[in-house]
Amino acid sequence: MNAIKFGCQTYPWKMSANRFRGQMPHIIKQIANAGYQGLEAEIDMLGEYFYKPAQLKELLFENNITLCSLVLHQPWEHEQETEEEHRFSLLAIDFLKHFPFAKLVVSHHAGDVERGTGKELLQKRRNLISCMNSVCNIAAEEGIVTCYHPNSSKNSLFRTAEDYEVLFDMLEGTDIGYAPDIGHIVNGGMDPLTILKKSRQKIRHVHFKDRTAQCKWAVMGEGNIDFDQIVSYLKATDYRGWIVVEDESPRAQQNPDDAVKRDAEYILKYKG
Repeated sequence: MNAIKFGCQTYPWKMSANRFRGQMPHIIKQIANAGYQGLEAEIDMLGEYFYKPAQLKELLFENNITLCSLVLHQPWEHEQETEEEHRFSLLAIDFLKHFPFAKLVVSHHAGDVERGTGKELLQKRRNLISCMNSVCNIAAEEGIVTCYHPNSSKNSLFRTAEDYEVLFDMLEGTDIGYAPDIGHIVNGGMDPLTILKKSRQKIRHVHFKDRTAQCKWAVMGEGNIDFDQIVSYLKATDYRGWIVVEDESPRAQQNPDDAVKRDAEYILKYKG
């Protein structure tokens, strides 16, 4: 029996954050109407619901949706978390105590901070992994699984095939899981199936997003990524987690509700 479940990320609405930040009743309803089973929420998109998990839990229950994961973005530039980072990480962990089996997805966006080279880059990577591992260990005490979601922005600390070799070596000595994002893997010039095979033992969560041959984000099914072979591989290796769609396409920016519906029409063919 296929145990893979399918969820939707809040990112399509985040691209119009001024309109949709905190609008969880609307977002959850759209996800449910599209046919998804779960929600992956970014903390900033939750708005006041981040501090009112009981109300969010009620909304999810009313729409038959599970919170599958919460995304924690932090700078994590030092060997240990700053006081502010630590405080916020603890808030995220406390929030997740209300949602059994939901994962903590840790993410790092460098923004305009240059990634550097040589020893500088190595130290940045070590600092990032050290801080995430500290969060992971605290979360584990509460029964929460933590996994790292790399991205392919130009200043990302882990972007290319060479970077990923370093990443997997660094993760090996920790309990941090890996959350591959198929779109970001392709955007970094890699073959996603090859990466999944190298990292399969660490995979705890999966992100899908599509991308065209012209290197543009696309609605699911309108790009050129072969998701058939990826889903087949995950099923064949008994993956029992979530596949979460994170649409960053121009269509999602223009009309997130419609994009999420179209994404679901494509991805849910793999359900069952």
